[in-house]
Amino acid sequence: MSKKINHDIKETCIAALREQGTMQYASRICGISVRTLNEEMRRSEIFKRKVLEARAEGKVNIADRAIELIKAYAYGENKEKTDRNRLTAAIALANAYEPGFRGQTIIQGRVEHNIRVTSAVPRPNYDELEPPKVKVLDITQEKTYNKDVIKSEIIKEGK
Repeated sequence: MSKKINHDIKETCIAALREQGTMQYASRICGISVRTLNEEMRRSEIFKRKVLEARAEGKVNIADRAIELIKAYAYGENKEKTDRNRLTAAIALANAYEPGFRGQTIIQGRVEHNIRVTSAVPRPNYDELEPPKVKVLDITQEKTYNKDVIKSEIIKEGK
């Protein structure tokens, strides 16, 4: 069983959630476990509502910080060399937490080269080839065709 948490710890937890948006961060700041926070949310509907609102606000704050970092790189406000890992992570966070944000999370290089395929088998000239001979069976006759009869006719014509 976990102990009940007091009002000051609850307010500290909600403030931490507004800042970072994660239960792990809030539990670390408050010095209690995530399980204790979840049990307190089950006990108190008011606390649960406040926690959910704070988590949503924390996600918006994460997205805002990510977009600010992307803007800093885009406008050249960063004086240090561009860190592609940080930029990619910021784009991924903005994609995850900002509705409607569409950024490219894949940073690729471009490689150009020519490929030449040489085949040892010459291609046939299809215009000069004769079409294959196809035997058309006369359907108007009431004669039924047996497999053996057809095979024997094919053998006769082949010789």
